[in-house]
Amino acid sequence: MYSKTLPFLRIVQRQPLLTLERTSRRLLCTSTNSQGSPSTVETLDPDAPVVLEDNPYKKPDRKCLLCSTGIELDYKNARLLQQFVSTFSGRVYDRHVTGLCDHQQKKLVETIALSRKAGYMPIFVKDPKYVKDPKLFDPLKPIRPHSFA
Repeated sequence: MYSKTLPFLRIVQRQPLLTLERTSRRLLCTSTNSQGSPSTVETLDPDAPVVLEDNPYKKPDRKCLLCSTGIELDYKNARLLQQFVSTFSGRVYDRHVTGLCDHQQKKLVETIALSRKAGYMPIFVKDPKYVKDPKLFDPLKPIRPHSFA
């Protein structure tokens, strides 16, 4: 039967607690739990490397503007759709400029095409009444670099 003085006696007698040749040195002592059966207690080696659950230097996942705010695109909302259209050429800005995810960019192009067919947006130019709206992004400073700037 194990008692609480057993580890103390081993320290006094200078005997190793466990003499296992090819096993881990992390297993240091055996003790009894409340039912009287022996259980093992593991303590960490102070020289062992620390294992982290996740990377503390990992950058948070970037979400696109529409996904992070939860805005749904609608073909009747011409004011929002005009933000993604070039003032000079009337073309839709690419993903590397707008910062949208692939799904939202495809949905944006389809919605702008539908809005133009329905007559809510002009086809070749940006509507002049929306030119002074605040910018959602800077087209001259794209989020990702590109070679055709």
